[in-house]
Amino acid sequence: MSHCLFSDNDDEDIILSQNLDDIEKELAVINNIENDDDDIILSQILDNIEKELAEKNNIEKDVDYGELNLISTAEEFVKAEMEKESDYGEFNLISTAEEHVKEEVKSVVVERFQTPVSQVEIDTLIHSQTNANTRKNTKWSLNIFNEWRKCRSKGDNDIPELQDMTAEELDYWLQRFLVELRKMNGDEYSPKSVYYIICGLMRHLKDHNIYINILEEADKRFVLTRKVLDAKMKELVSKGVGCKPKTADPVSNEDEDKLWNSGVFGFTNSTSLQYTVFFYACKLFGLRGRDEHRHLEADQFELGNDKNGYYIRYIGRNNKTFTGGLAHLKLKNKDIKHYCTNYGGQRCLYTVFKTYLDAIESGIFYRKPLQNGIRYGKQPVGINKLGNFMKEMCQQAGLVGNYTNHSGKKTCATEMYRNGQDEQSIMERTGHRSVEACRVYKIKSDEMQKQISSVLEAPISAKENSEPVCKKAKISASSPPLKDTRFNEFINTCGPVHFNNCKFTFM
Repeated sequence: MSHCLFSDNDDEDIILSQNLDDIEKELAVINNIENDDDDIILSQILDNIEKELAEKNNIEKDVDYGELNLISTAEEFVKAEMEKESDYGEFNLISTAEEHVKEEVKSVVVERFQTPVSQVEIDTLIHSQTNANTRKNTKWSLNIFNEWRKCRSKGDNDIPELQDMTAEELDYWLQRFLVELRKMNGDEYSPKSVYYIICGLMRHLKDHNIYINILEEADKRFVLTRKVLDAKMKELVSKGVGCKPKTADPVSNEDEDKLWNSGVFGFTNSTSLQYTVFFYACKLFGLRGRDEHRHLEADQFELGNDKNGYYIRYIGRNNKTFTGGLAHLKLKNKDIKHYCTNYGGQRCLYTVFKTYLDAIESGIFYRKPLQNGIRYGKQPVGINKLGNFMKEMCQQAGLVGNYTNHSGKKTCATEMYRNGQDEQSIMERTGHRSVEACRVYKIKSDEMQKQISSVLEAPISAKENSEPVCKKAKISASSPPLKDTRFNEFINTCGPVHFNNCKFTFM
């Protein structure tokens, strides 16, 4: 209700008493004013306000009231009446309104905030946002150390638990642990594994509020431990331990074509469609092997079109390289648009994702496929099943190589490098935060390795150049007679020939 009164003519004048009556009703509702003997009837006060204002300002019906602040006027009047020691008693309109606002705010606060949480709930929240693989590595590292500690704790040589050691004790025992470290079968760990074990032990200490960085050069307490770690890693490399790491292979264009032609990819059934979506979610948006796929939701994908054509949009959430915490305030989640240049074709990826999204509608992205058409149940695909998707589809297509779920992301980076894309664009797709980490994926395909090898080969001798160029062929009685075509004769019939860097150019 407006408290500003305007009058253009007699018919449209707003009678002040009517407005004051409205105020009385509103305040009565707000403050639940009851008609007790000791209560002050608000209308009497407001009537007096109206009369005094009329006498003071000679208010008439044909006078423009202008802008009138009823709240401040009422407050002034009440103060004046209180000074006159009127019989109305103590009645503060402003304080009553303030009390009402406080009550409203108090009720909102109760509804807005949760009930007080316990320390267990706080610890659970922190634990839930710790990367699962990081937790596994920490537990694995601690188990190895504890097994060694129990083996060495004999007689008076009792080794305390890791979190109970002083800095001096920790430095002393870690030196011996690093030298004696072995696998269960007696083999030595790779240099990187040894490093990761130390990192895992430091995380365990941090979980117990012991903030020690053994690898920090400025910390002189662990100088000997760092020297032993460095020497151990160098010794392992000199022995050839860990020099042939087993990595996932990228899927080449030829192998990708086999996946389509063999029926593993396509719209044949719900399983083949799910395989197709899984692979291209990796290749187009650089999704990680398991963690990003496991928590995917249907609403993270959007289909649309603009002036550049039809696109598939992926909106990422937290993952290994982007957690969304304090350390990543300046980073952003993935938000990638992939334009389908083959829109309408037999292998149109827009159609692939649209068909799949229409089938699942909403919720968990990977669900158990059903028979008889493109249909999926409500139950999500198990984590172990999801972790073997790439291996299964490549085996069904007859591909030879080490294919894991990480092959999809590796295919994304390798193909972009092979086609000359800049590293910033590659990092946006793969989610890498450093150029060095991204360049790990900059591997050469067998075809590229072959081209490089041909450049570095020893030069062909003149005798080999003059020998006939022959190919293995099956000869039968019905075969046409073979013609002896020598290299010099071949180039003489083709006009001028330019030779540059192992390449022949026929003019």
